[in-house]
Amino acid sequence: MKEVYMWGAGFWADYVYENIKCNCRVLGLIDSDITKQGKGWKYNLNIFMPEHLQLATFDYLVITIQKYNEVLKICMKFGIPKEKIIVYWRDGEGRDIFENRSVKIANLEWKIKRYECRLNNFPYEYGVEKTPVIHSSVELLNRIITTGVSLSRFGDGEFELMLERERPWFQSVNLELAERLRQIISADEVENIIVAIADDFGCLEKYTEEAADGIRMYMTPEKRKSIMKFIDMTRKYYDAYVTRPYLIYKDRKNAENIFLLFKKIWDGRSIVLVEGENAGIGIGNDLFSNVIEIKRILCPQQNAWNKYREIMEGIHSVAKPGELVCVSLGPTATVITYDLAKEGIQAIDIGQLDNEYEWFIRNAENRMQIPGKMTAEVNQKCEYYAVKNSEYLLQVVKRIV
Repeated sequence: MKEVYMWGAGFWADYVYENIKCNCRVLGLIDSDITKQGKGWKYNLNIFMPEHLQLATFDYLVITIQKYNEVLKICMKFGIPKEKIIVYWRDGEGRDIFENRSVKIANLEWKIKRYECRLNNFPYEYGVEKTPVIHSSVELLNRIITTGVSLSRFGDGEFELMLERERPWFQSVNLELAERLRQIISADEVENIIVAIADDFGCLEKYTEEAADGIRMYMTPEKRKSIMKFIDMTRKYYDAYVTRPYLIYKDRKNAENIFLLFKKIWDGRSIVLVEGENAGIGIGNDLFSNVIEIKRILCPQQNAWNKYREIMEGIHSVAKPGELVCVSLGPTATVITYDLAKEGIQAIDIGQLDNEYEWFIRNAENRMQIPGKMTAEVNQKCEYYAVKNSEYLLQVVKRIV
């Protein structure tokens, strides 16, 4: 345990004190101001006159004041060794007793950025500025259950690709895909297709602080302006976060109801599951326990759009009338579900629903790897997990990789 005195009981003393590591013990403060000497400071510490240092035993003297030249002269006069003197404001000094100042600065900069984003977003969150009307996940799922419509979803990944910018690691910018996404979101409403957009535009009260701040950081004034070019303010949208009912919400109790409604969509039906290779959707849980049959079409984990035509041909060769097609292929799923619906085939973009369900049944607090599965938002830089479940292997009817 290093024993330390601090010189200066003024404005910066508290700040410097908070940055001293827990493996150090502050013995007291030194100050030339006679009005402070002999008095108590915070944390049960006393303030001493400079001469106290001539008698005291200590490992370091930390100078907290920014104009420190006169203090250094006094220290030299007292014969205090240079190696015992640490000036907080000189870069590189006192690394063994101070917390990492660069990390602290980075954290402060992050806080400033976060509050800037909150201020920028304030008019939209509190209804000062008009935002799109986005109906709830429960309304969306009930409409699918009662009318048999299809679902095509747009989130930040889709919008970024429409703007020809990189966003999701699993899909590079593709001009053809970007144009198809722009066409779909701009098309006239079709009776049997729900177009859902992420509920990022208005009030964020329902989300956790971390999730809300993430949305605010993404939805800069410039980004909002770019995205709003694609939004029809007279249109009825639904919430694309329907497939993310758990982690991002303060109240996670509603997640169970959302999962039950999803299960009701495919209850007693045969489904064609179009997924990334090694995703293993539904394996190891009961998400699809109430279906009659699952036929899996395995597709590329990255850049699935490059195989769009082969995937569509595969679906046409496998799907029978009345069967439900569930697709989890990032932005490619948005186009596939829309195109299938136009052909009269019910298709649902289920996104990361399986991951959310796994986290839900585990009561997870944060995203985590799911054993035996390729978890898209966790495994970006990790090895892929080959699914070896025998039931899964029997369900695979096509591989397009």
